[in-house]
Amino acid sequence: MVALRVENVIASSSLGKEVELVRLGTELEHAQYTRGLTPSVIVDLDGDGAGGRTGLVFGSGKIYVTGVDDLTAGREAVTQLRKAIKALDPKVSLRKGVKLENMVTRADLGATLDLAAIAAAVPGADYDLARFAGVVIRLDEPSASFILFRSGIVVVTDVSSETHSRSALKALSKFLHAASLIG
Repeated sequence: MVALRVENVIASSSLGKEVELVRLGTELEHAQYTRGLTPSVIVDLDGDGAGGRTGLVFGSGKIYVTGVDDLTAGREAVTQLRKAIKALDPKVSLRKGVKLENMVTRADLGATLDLAAIAAAVPGADYDLARFAGVVIRLDEPSASFILFRSGIVVVTDVSSETHSRSALKALSKFLHAASLIG
């Protein structure tokens, strides 16, 4: 089996109440209010502008964190975000659970891939080299999405654990071998 590396985890939780986004966007350190169809506040949890751990807060009180590599780090980032918001709004709950929403992993199949042949063999595959240099494949069983690159790199997403990611990668690899799309 190929080595799998966790690239990113998205964790979610709730503040237990609705929050005033404009206030959070102006009073929270390293925060920016964004309006549009779904107004939110984006918070740079590391405070360095480097795009590491990031929090996303919605008016409903739903929060997401990204830029972490496991659920433990996700919980820590959620706690940091909650405490910062609670300093402005004492009614915010610090006791809501944290859920792993999505995990992004990466593996190297160790072979050059013929993306056009793979796209032709997989119903519903999305491949347009003029738009993007990878082919996107979705599996129903086990449920997962993949981005395959010519280099043999595969990104696995829409999974909720490393075990789920390994299972999905194994199913993809089995299909590619069975269809003679990889040696």
